[in-house]
Amino acid sequence: MDFHGIRLPDKENIIVPGKKLSAGTNANVFEWGTGKVIKIFKASYPLELIDTEYYNALAVKQFPFKKSIPVELKKTEFGYGIVYEKIQGENLIDYISRTGDLKGAALKMAELQRSINKVQLDPEKTGALPTAHEVLRKKMAESPKADSDATREMIRFLGTMKDGNVLCHGNLSVDNVMLTDDGPCALSASGYCIGNTLYDIAKSFYLIAYSPLPGEGAEKCAFCGKFSDMEVRKEFGRHYLNAMGHTATEIGYYLSMVIAGL
Repeated sequence: MDFHGIRLPDKENIIVPGKKLSAGTNANVFEWGTGKVIKIFKASYPLELIDTEYYNALAVKQFPFKKSIPVELKKTEFGYGIVYEKIQGENLIDYISRTGDLKGAALKMAELQRSINKVQLDPEKTGALPTAHEVLRKKMAESPKADSDATREMIRFLGTMKDGNVLCHGNLSVDNVMLTDDGPCALSASGYCIGNTLYDIAKSFYLIAYSPLPGEGAEKCAFCGKFSDMEVRKEFGRHYLNAMGHTATEIGYYLSMVIAGL
């Protein structure tokens, strides 16, 4: 894998990560010098996925929506990481914990998601990003449920569905949105792909209402606050669907495929 020849820094020239800003399932984010942060991935996280996230971030850098801007890949004594320009603002999960404003938070997240989905691309001319259907098919084929009749039928049905041509974030949830003075901003570049808006909504709805919380667990997560309550998460999910102008029925096929790929 090409990491551009990056290597461990000289002992006397090490930049030590600063304050931890957030904790996630696969990585933690720290302050990194002036005006930057570094997302350091855990040792168990595959290097090829770090590479993918970095190149995804570069691939969407040109598009006119607010997102974290990549600076470089970095190998540190603490693990591999991606350096990003620092975003000044409040994480959406912290906003919810501070205000309890679920409807307002859902509107902010929907505003950001619509700005991403406005970008239209030709999958045949954009080799840097996979299609949503490619992502779903791969995840379902590699899941522990791959041999089940239900998963095989979903893979077959996916082949009959028309893929879309909009940019999908593929990983947008409350912990991947920053609220800034200029509007909401997208974090994480791991899931960008080209597909149908309904796929992006279904993935976000799953992350909101059903996925494990970031960090080491709900009881230990210092960043989750009120959002660790499942009823709060499900209520937020309902507000989010309303804000996106879609129903659970409309995203049902894609939601089932997202779950089947776990």
